Amino acid sequence: MSVSVLSNPKHLTAPPAEAAGRIAAFVADETSEAALRTGLSGLGQELVLRRGNILLAIRTLEKETAPGAIVVDISGIDDPLNALERLSQVCPPNVTVVVVGDVTDIGFYRLLVNELGCAEYLPKPVTRDAVERLLSQHLAPGQMQGPAVRGGHVIAVCGAAGGVGATTIAVSVALELADKTKGNVALLDLNLQHGSASVALGVRPGPGLRMALEEPDKADTLLLERSSIGVAPRVRLIAADEPLGSSISITEAGLRRVLGLVRQKSNFIVVDMPAPLRPELHQVLTQARHVVVVLNPDVASVRNAREIRQLAVRMAGSDRVMTVVNHADMQGGLNEKTLLKAMDAPIHILIPNLGRGMPEAINLGMPAIRRVPDLARHLAPLTQEIGAVRAPARPQSWLRRMIGR
Repeated sequence: MSVSVLSNPKHLTAPPAEAAGRIAAFVADETSEAALRTGLSGLGQELVLRRGNILLAIRTLEKETAPGAIVVDISGIDDPLNALERLSQVCPPNVTVVVVGDVTDIGFYRLLVNELGCAEYLPKPVTRDAVERLLSQHLAPGQMQGPAVRGGHVIAVCGAAGGVGATTIAVSVALELADKTKGNVALLDLNLQHGSASVALGVRPGPGLRMALEEPDKADTLLLERSSIGVAPRVRLIAADEPLGSSISITEAGLRRVLGLVRQKSNFIVVDMPAPLRPELHQVLTQARHVVVVLNPDVASVRNAREIRQLAVRMAGSDRVMTVVNHADMQGGLNEKTLLKAMDAPIHILIPNLGRGMPEAINLGMPAIRRVPDLARHLAPLTQEIGAVRAPARPQSWLRRMIGR
């Protein structure tokens, strides 16, 4: 077993395949460090030890590739649940998380393991015997993965009709989430024919997504990784560009498989949904933590948006649906009072016409949010709602939050 005690967190950098077999430990005392070094020596895994606590782990994962497993020390932390919440924003869901700390209460142990989805909790003093007996089963090769039910947050962006700007919103939210939370974000464009996300980002997608959606037995992590395109730090686009005349048959099993694979690797999955919203895609709403309905201030758009919202409320819950009105100051468009009455629901964000920079960005193949800074300001309440770290009134389940519940 290779052991290195770091003075520079950049030593944690590694290609994903190599990092998957690595254990990174952030502990605040020499006793715990020695127990981990000796107790895990028989696993044959590389152990990277760093003197510090969970706060150092958060700062490191904001910048570096995540390992296959992480051990974090919460001793001395005033609000350990909030710190774990912050850690989960930057730690991919497929990383095994072990916690050590100075709380010995059995209720706290059950909260971390049964509720928050941590693999194990060790109270201090950490001993070699405890490490060998309790941690080896979680950190051994082939076992270094989170619970199967964990997964990143799904954000479904649904346009009331083509041309309302849903793709612009989806791309912008994905980029902002990665920038603000430092988490890993996947942008999944389910518009397989003439989807606009790749155009907005100036890239050309490959054929892997269609194969995965039509033939789930062939879908695996490697296929999706090869099909995805890095478009910004911590942001990958998964899309397709199929000919308009081709016959595409997205299966429910294929979509379920794709979402499951992507959720294992990403903290946030922003899904650009096609319009109209076909029945085989409804399960995205079921899995979504947030559903963003985008519309223009006109009668047809409002009619469609209301139906989409009603569907999303039935499948995801009313507290998960947010409404965005694009081009809110459109000449001849419905005013806010009329929109509220017609939608019979809150309007969360009103985005005015932001000038010629928006169409210019599309023509240049660059994200509109990079060319028109005002767009980020208007979207700030949305990105904060989706990605902001909060300390809930009652301990929120890491496990439930990861599965969007």
